[in-house]
Amino acid sequence: MDFKGVRVLLLDGFCRQNAILLKELHDLGCEVTTLCDSKLDVSYASRYPKHRILDRKFKKDLSYYEELILRLAKTGEYDVIFPVVEESTDIISRNIDEIKKYAKTTVPPHEAFEKAKDKQLTMKICMENGIYCPKTKMDNETLDEYLATVQFPLALKPREGRGSVGFKKVHNREELDNLIAEGTVKVEEYVIQEFIDEAETHRVSYTMIDQNGQVKSSMISKSTRPYPLGIGTNSRFESVDMPEIARQSELLLQLMGWRGYASVCFIESDKDHIPKVMEINGRISASFKISVVAGLHIVRQLLEMAYDAEVTPQPEQLNYNRQISHSQSSFLWFLKSPSRFRKEDCKHKGIRRDVVFSWADPLPYLTYSFQCLGKYKKEMKKRER
Repeated sequence: MDFKGVRVLLLDGFCRQNAILLKELHDLGCEVTTLCDSKLDVSYASRYPKHRILDRKFKKDLSYYEELILRLAKTGEYDVIFPVVEESTDIISRNIDEIKKYAKTTVPPHEAFEKAKDKQLTMKICMENGIYCPKTKMDNETLDEYLATVQFPLALKPREGRGSVGFKKVHNREELDNLIAEGTVKVEEYVIQEFIDEAETHRVSYTMIDQNGQVKSSMISKSTRPYPLGIGTNSRFESVDMPEIARQSELLLQLMGWRGYASVCFIESDKDHIPKVMEINGRISASFKISVVAGLHIVRQLLEMAYDAEVTPQPEQLNYNRQISHSQSSFLWFLKSPSRFRKEDCKHKGIRRDVVFSWADPLPYLTYSFQCLGKYKKEMKKRER
């Protein structure tokens, strides 16, 4: 299908993954308008958008953002509305019947999206279907029954949410009981599961399922170098050949009734090297560029699906041993990490690219770096435990 001249509204212009999304849409011939809240945003600084909308309110007020998206859709000026983050994906999926009167979208079904946000439900599906995951307290068992089957430390995290925000590590029963007694943790609102120790390595899937439930793209990356150390988002991603983990990702998403793009995140202990499911992200991953570097064309596939056209399958051969790096976080990891000179971190000789930087479009890297510097203290505060 030819997408030349298709008018795309790319939301969430502040996201670093927009650098590669804009490049992919540009290469497909799309006419892109992007929504930003700052002139320093990646999308605003990029040379690829034809139009830029600057609105400083939508990022802070979700009710306003919902009204804004509906208002923009009703102008009839866009053929496809392309959300990036979880909030905009949620808004569009909830309002899909209204929005599709005016424009096509790239969002998953709302029911599947809601299921995927629930980490407790994700763990339940994994445990019932032989998909690797940490041993998790189920809703039909008491806390005492669960604690009799595991050892401390335990990981506690909100059932909904992303990243490490709200995460707690408890070392004994007394500490757990105190968190519950003081109201910091409500058992019915938290996932309680075994803590995966020595787990700086994660695996991330990049999976595309078409409107007929068929897998059209599927690959895995190895992600390392978390910053802040031990709790932050990983800053380096490498395309790897792990067909069994890819298969487990596909199975989990199909059991959810998923359609469209999603990534399944696995955590892997250095002790047993068994990747176990952490969560499903129904948004466009911050590390999305590694899928492009590896040879996938998920942006094209999403547009094909939006038009209910046949979705092009992935290439037979992908590019493995390719890396991308979030250079700002990776640099801080290098300064702080005691394992900065580990042999496996230094020996890579494959191709490595930055998440944002491109010689063809260099300005977004500079503006994004300024934004990272400005947000540093706030982001560290969010991750305090």
